[in-house]
Amino acid sequence: VLLSLNMYSIALGAASMGLVVIYPLMKRVTYWPQLVLGFTFNWGALLGASSVLGACPWHICLPMYGGCVAWTLMYDTIYAHQDKADDVKVGVKSTALLLQNQTKPALLAFST
Repeated sequence: VLLSLNMYSIALGAASMGLVVIYPLMKRVTYWPQLVLGFTFNWGALLGASSVLGACPWHICLPMYGGCVAWTLMYDTIYAHQDKADDVKVGVKSTALLLQNQTKPALLAFST
């Protein structure tokens, strides 16, 4: 599918591969894997804009991307709370383990 797009979009899509490769490892490296998920998952917003417009108008795309990343960080942090016990058992990290009882204020900060 990527190769059917314009050259700008092909290059932009290829640029996401680093994030795609490192994301699965992030729970072993950082307490912020949800942030890396946000960067990775929402790259599609940039790619969608570039495939339609032929390029990314960065003054539009970066705020949209940032908002999408923040949204992913929020919902996946909430979701990560369901896995806390298992994460501790297997030794992986998450924002839920990092934030503990400060999750609600952190979610408020992520959403503003």
